[in-house]
Amino acid sequence: MHRSNGRVATTMALAWVVAFAQLAGACAAKRPPSTVRTTTALVTLQTEIVTILAGEAEIRPGLKLANRTTPENRSEVRTYLARLLTQFGLAAKRQAYSAEGENVYAVLSCGRPSAELVVVGAHYDSSRGSPGANDDATGVAAVAAAAEQLVRVKRRTRDVAFVFFDEEERGLRGSRAFAQWLKDEKRPVHSVHTIDQMGWDQDGDRAIELELPYEGARELYAAGAAALKMTIQMHVTTEAGSDHSAFRRLGFKAVGLTEEYRNKDTTPFIHRPGDTAKTVDFVYLASTTRLLVNVIDTLATSQSVPKPGA
Repeated sequence: MHRSNGRVATTMALAWVVAFAQLAGACAAKRPPSTVRTTTALVTLQTEIVTILAGEAEIRPGLKLANRTTPENRSEVRTYLARLLTQFGLAAKRQAYSAEGENVYAVLSCGRPSAELVVVGAHYDSSRGSPGANDDATGVAAVAAAAEQLVRVKRRTRDVAFVFFDEEERGLRGSRAFAQWLKDEKRPVHSVHTIDQMGWDQDGDRAIELELPYEGARELYAAGAAALKMTIQMHVTTEAGSDHSAFRRLGFKAVGLTEEYRNKDTTPFIHRPGDTAKTVDFVYLASTTRLLVNVIDTLATSQSVPKPGA
């Protein structure tokens, strides 16, 4: 996460909190999709991803990463992430936007020409000197798990892009390049959802923060939590220092998801050698991932889509 280092964080957290239990009655009719994995299955998958990216397991035979900062290490990560997407049944693509910077992504198509796109993304690089388990291997694991599950969704009305951004720690370079590409291509985008640091929950309340959510986003996540019978707090903040800002600046609707970064329940190991997989609360990560999958499933299958030419 780029934001703790003299960044553009704008204000303290807003005092808006959602009590999801109050919404359960209104949303109870919407059943959670069959794509949402059990917590146990998610923990298994995401633990494997985070331990590999954080250098506690081999990314390939004979190689453990010390960080995801150097060009050589980021190249190894790109190969690994492309392989993951391929294993999930997606066509992995790369966007080389500079001599060293390269995003990895895949698009799950609904088969409808000119369909709107929902973007789900996280950055895969880390700061120098840190293994980057929480920042942001947890976000990568959330996006990867979402991809693995959402490929099973049938009758989609929107395309979904799963994107792993490069160089967030160097000024959101990867997400800026991907956002610019979407704009240059005149691609219709419904919304962008980015995840950055989602592995610390010391007080065990499973609360999350929505960073600068677009209009309707907080209600969407509230409905998803109610459908999953999750009673958690959700804080809305004006934090602007992660990948979601790269899209908002170009006019796209965007929201950032994170642990309680502004509400003081966040990892003390950001950008430090101690940001290891051992500090990650994988049950918490799985909890938020289940919510993310529900929300993206809802958007991908929504019947409220623009008519051709509208």
